[in-house]
Amino acid sequence: MIRIAVTLFIVWTLLLLTPGPDFILVMKNTISGGYKNGFLTILGITAGIVIHTLTAIFGICILSQNPTLFKIVKTAGSLYLIYIGISGFYQMKKQQKNFNIVEEKSIPAKKNFREGFFCNILNPKLPLILLGIFTQLIPPQTPTYIKILFGMEIVATSFLMWNIVSLFFGNKHILNKLTKIEKEILFMANLVLILLGGYELIF
Repeated sequence: MIRIAVTLFIVWTLLLLTPGPDFILVMKNTISGGYKNGFLTILGITAGIVIHTLTAIFGICILSQNPTLFKIVKTAGSLYLIYIGISGFYQMKKQQKNFNIVEEKSIPAKKNFREGFFCNILNPKLPLILLGIFTQLIPPQTPTYIKILFGMEIVATSFLMWNIVSLFFGNKHILNKLTKIEKEILFMANLVLILLGGYELIF
């Protein structure tokens, strides 16, 4: 079981380190509003991962058995990524010429949590990846409580990795260095979210 736990940690960590919508969203919200905004976004993402993990553990991943539902969820997720990107551009337009981190922290907590949650829960590929992990790495005869422990490992690893990302970009020293290019970073982050949504919508 230790070997499986180590393998699971390595595989999941590598997946997390691959830049995707969750990574970009955590980075964007942290840079625009500090670690607090990033942390609230992480809580939303983690809530989504908990739901996906439970569905994989108990083998009720209906997306893998229903192509039509998969397409619907994929379309909804793509449109939401585009919405987040466009919303980000709108927020940038409303800001003053000199970006003020303190003012951005007044964004309602539920907005950051909601963005993180829906960005994760509407990702149709994630439950399929988790289902693949639980069917390929973990023997089918493994007791349910052991599978739940492995699921907790996935959730904990995700929470830890996203916090490292948020702490890095939310560090005052790092933010001070990014002051001159933070608008460009936010612009690119919003643009990438829109492009990711558009790509998933088309392909």
